[in-house]
Amino acid sequence: MIKNSETIIIKRSQINLNPINPKRHTDRAVKLQEKNLKKVGFLGGIVWNRNTGNLIDGHRRIMAMDLYYKYDGANDYDVKVESVELDDKTEKEQLTYMAVGNTKPDIDLIAKYIGDIDPIKYQDLGFDDNQIRDILAFSDDSPMIEEPFEGMIIGDAEARKENVKSVKERVNVIAEEREKRENAFVTLSFSSYEAFISFMDIMSASPDERFIKGENVLKLIE
Repeated sequence: MIKNSETIIIKRSQINLNPINPKRHTDRAVKLQEKNLKKVGFLGGIVWNRNTGNLIDGHRRIMAMDLYYKYDGANDYDVKVESVELDDKTEKEQLTYMAVGNTKPDIDLIAKYIGDIDPIKYQDLGFDDNQIRDILAFSDDSPMIEEPFEGMIIGDAEARKENVKSVKERVNVIAEEREKRENAFVTLSFSSYEAFISFMDIMSASPDERFIKGENVLKLIE
């Protein structure tokens, strides 16, 4: 049976921000977390080592709540945590795992449902302008940006309108380039297995390989 953590309520003063936490949270990221806390509340997920008082995971959420409560060490507040009991070595291992184990977002997957999210909220979700453009470029249902996201709000109304137009044009270029890359392939077929083997020998490729760069074929033809 898998061992479970214990969900308990403790005081903020019992929590140490781990001094060797590999994750680095910017002021902007913490403020976005605070904004999200105000919107939907605290959703949990704080992992705390009872043996040392150190956090294993959840530093940004604690930092955001510190902002919200204006915590200065004296004005304590309650925090729901997942309590574990780890020795020093295991704490370091799990602290590292929580940092390294965090994966980058699947942009293609997000693009499939991005149309259901209000464009003005994109940056509240932690995306930067480049990520937003990539997501819109990959989306089959890119929303019309009636109100520019924060990074585009510059100048007067006319300037903002031109900026939105410019971004949409760049998004279209990215989408066209992506479509071209996806369609840049051709399937070869051979009348016999022997002909296939001969071709693979010429390409110095294993019969198990199923992808050969077209540029390599072009070099032989030239």
